[in-house]
Amino acid sequence: MSQDINIEITKKDKSCDQIKSIKIINFRSYENFGLEFSGKPVGIIGDNGIGKTNILEAISLFSPGRGMRNASFSEMIKDNNSKPWGISAEVLSDKKKYKISSGIKEQLRGRDIKVNEKKISGSSVLPKIILVSWLTPSMDRIFNETPSYRRKFIDRLCAIYEKDHTKNLKIYEKLMRERNLSFKNERIDDVWLDAIEYQMANVSIIIAETRLKFISSLNKILGSNLHSVWPKAHLELSGLVEGLVSSWNEEKAKSILCAKLNDNREKDFFSKRTNDGVHRSDLIVFERNKKIEAKKCSTGEQKSLLMGIILSHLELVSNFTNRYPVLLLDEVLAHFDKIRRQSFFEQIHNIGSQIIMTGTDISIFEKLEDLEIINMNEIK
Repeated sequence: MSQDINIEITKKDKSCDQIKSIKIINFRSYENFGLEFSGKPVGIIGDNGIGKTNILEAISLFSPGRGMRNASFSEMIKDNNSKPWGISAEVLSDKKKYKISSGIKEQLRGRDIKVNEKKISGSSVLPKIILVSWLTPSMDRIFNETPSYRRKFIDRLCAIYEKDHTKNLKIYEKLMRERNLSFKNERIDDVWLDAIEYQMANVSIIIAETRLKFISSLNKILGSNLHSVWPKAHLELSGLVEGLVSSWNEEKAKSILCAKLNDNREKDFFSKRTNDGVHRSDLIVFERNKKIEAKKCSTGEQKSLLMGIILSHLELVSNFTNRYPVLLLDEVLAHFDKIRRQSFFEQIHNIGSQIIMTGTDISIFEKLEDLEIINMNEIK
């Protein structure tokens, strides 16, 4: 059975991760560009298409995965030329300074990541150095998109506080590809499948437990600490493995899942894919007060629900790590009324998180104290 993450740490024990400077080379619209940040809230303003979002995307790549646009690394190259792109930053994390860099080689196979000039293996290490979260206008699609879209959303949030979550997902996906390939090639070896399915079941239980712990702890914060102007969300996970973990102890759940995979072999052989598992789980979001699914709420309510989830996620991550993530908001605040913008500014001011926002109009930031404005119309 899942257990809640300890959330007893007080704010005075916490620090706020910060991006102190960033340099961008051959990335999107930038050939060679750099910015320095004071640690105060940042408002990046400018005309549409001037490159504001590209800066946030570059920062988001200091987290596991492919950043806030989920684009391929080759798409990020300026003007689709053959030169590799690179980004580097000086960051402050847990009151320590680091230099981190990321980029692709000319062969365009994956990306290299370095911390203090030393190459590290895999992006799953990055949350130890810098925590980055973000919200974009398109993210409220989670309420009406496919389960796959929602799983990616919740897994990204999980990865920020559970350092092995991304690695476990990759292990599971590799095992599943091997199992699927055996069906496609019509090479059925029951002993080999037993071994693969045992490994799949083992890592599946870990993934499901991580998701359930995260959801339980996030719901606790969503139900208690959120400002009244934000509609309160309640999150649930539906899926075979999550159901097993919620109902049985770890060994029993693993045994049932192994048996299920074995029973499904004939069905999976004909479809040439694995039909059940943690890769089919779904996130369901409810508006707590109205007791309806978020997908039935208005567009404005959906955006507010999502902001509430992201803000509560900041709090949850800080409770688990003693560190508040850097928060990136791309053209988000313009979608909220003045009351909700003011509430948001008060929350951010109280916790002291570094927030980097974009917008076309400086007026949307007018109630935020100590704001650092970067006007891209004057720079480019």
